[in-house]
Amino acid sequence: MKTKIISQKMLSAECWSVQVWGIEACMDCDYRCTKECGGKQILQTGKNTLGNEIPLPNTRRNHES
Repeated sequence: MKTKIISQKMLSAECWSVQVWGIEACMDCDYRCTKECGGKQILQTGKNTLGNEIPLPNTRRNHES
């Protein structure tokens, strides 16, 4: 299992999986290419609505367990 610690203030209301893990999160998403997709704008711009580049950076290093 991968974990990532990020600052909550960097998250917008858009798809959190894409914001945290990048566009790779879309590969197995049930909402991919549907009207319910919450990351369409992120996929087009590479940034969330707060202007933060995706994926969001760690505030600490990655851990695997």
